[in-house]
Amino acid sequence: MAGRELNAGSKDGASPGATVIDWEQPWFTGVAPAGALLSLEAGEPLCDRLNRLLVTSSARGVRPQMDSGKPIVFAPQADLPDGTPYEKHIHDTGRIPTRDNLHDLFNGLAWLSYPHIKSRLNATQAHALAQPHMPPPGEGGKNGRGALRDAVTLFDENGLVLACSNDELATALRRFDWQTLFQDRRTATLVQTEPWVVGHALLEKLMNPYKSITAHTLIVPVDDSYFRASFGERRSTIDRLVSDWLANWPFFTPRDLSPLPVLGLPGWWAGNTAPGFYDDTDVFRPGRSRQR
Repeated sequence: MAGRELNAGSKDGASPGATVIDWEQPWFTGVAPAGALLSLEAGEPLCDRLNRLLVTSSARGVRPQMDSGKPIVFAPQADLPDGTPYEKHIHDTGRIPTRDNLHDLFNGLAWLSYPHIKSRLNATQAHALAQPHMPPPGEGGKNGRGALRDAVTLFDENGLVLACSNDELATALRRFDWQTLFQDRRTATLVQTEPWVVGHALLEKLMNPYKSITAHTLIVPVDDSYFRASFGERRSTIDRLVSDWLANWPFFTPRDLSPLPVLGLPGWWAGNTAPGFYDDTDVFRPGRSRQR
């Protein structure tokens, strides 16, 4: 899967243009199979191209759908009625408003690649929006969303799932112990963890990688048999495990997400083998005392 040129616009959809996406980059692993199949038709709405991939998924017996059972459909941005929250509209209709830009392209690929996670995140957002007593602005989370919606928003936009079969490595990440995670136990990190980028804004940022890009990471314990499974089985396992965890943990807050400078991951960036790469404390910050 080499780099391919796709037509996409700016984040606000105002200025279409051509963008080369290298699907072989490690951060695109989870969405690359769908991304590599995207049509290159110039001028065709992104929602139409994504809907063709939905047809392909349905032919394989895998049709992404909402928790309610409604099949998802990618729709033009104008499909979103004025004054209707984006998350509520998707939850109620199964229709995902989609602009012709990279941000929504990666959002669409995330829906195709992690359908259970995305539908669960949306259901959680919609349920929170339906509550009669939301905290006022400045209380209980950013912009008055509350801690749960803050966590869901962070994970949806900037989330990474780290499958991990080694408790020492999981603890090192939670404690910001970069020396253990990336240097002393570097080989173990390579063979006993597997990162999956879920957040569509994070995928968009990684189009132009820079050292300080930091994911909000959910650590998922797995056993060693996980790493012997096929790519499709591993991705499906992660999709199910995270969805189930979200469904059964109503106390989800940003404290459950560990900051992870992703270009520090072994194999993700050639520069992280250079002496002193991890000494940059503006990026690889010292540990925190509180843990969940």
